[in-house]
Amino acid sequence: MTGETWILILACSLFVGSHLLISHPPVRDPLRRRIGKYGFRGGYSLISIASLTWMIMTYGDAPRTVLWNVPVFIRHGSLTVMVIAIFLIICGVTTANPGMIDMEEKGLKNGAIGILKITRHPVSWGIALWGVSHGLANGHLEGIIFFGSFAALSLIGASHIDYRKSRRLGDRWRDFMDVTSHAPFGAILRGRVRVEKGEIRWWQTLLTIVIFTGLLLAHETFFGQNVLPM
Repeated sequence: MTGETWILILACSLFVGSHLLISHPPVRDPLRRRIGKYGFRGGYSLISIASLTWMIMTYGDAPRTVLWNVPVFIRHGSLTVMVIAIFLIICGVTTANPGMIDMEEKGLKNGAIGILKITRHPVSWGIALWGVSHGLANGHLEGIIFFGSFAALSLIGASHIDYRKSRRLGDRWRDFMDVTSHAPFGAILRGRVRVEKGEIRWWQTLLTIVIFTGLLLAHETFFGQNVLPM
């Protein structure tokens, strides 16, 4: 069932809603006890893949209701935001982050380091900026709905992570929250932490440039749209 904007809205709502509902502790905890940690992860993954697949299919078949013609300066701005998004994601997955699966102990032991001093949810913010970037660059209602759903889920999900971790880890997570911030640069502006020289590794920046360049050159081949702004 695809081909209409309202179906796209339904698919996006299912994708976002299922993630938030299943990960909510009153739902998640009984399920984990009943089917086990790995059973829960497997079921959660299947639901995520199925809802994402339907979401992508509905977006591909939906009409395009143009809201604005995308000028060159917005394309430049979108690409600039994408550099930041990729940087946050790369640093987020290559830093011991207690907010990620199976990294709680190591992340809390290391404390706020590197990118975590900028935001304790770098991957979530990276995905959110990816969504904003693509929504702006497409300029149509269906793109705003589709990519905006990823942005909304990422930022709401990050707050949900704080809620779940606070319930389960108590003061250990709250102590981590005290020296970090959800919003980028919040803890730095409040004087809680300071990024020291060398905390953001040179290879993380280099990897960001390599991946961004690769995506820029291969975007038309894999996604059918030339994103070069010239």
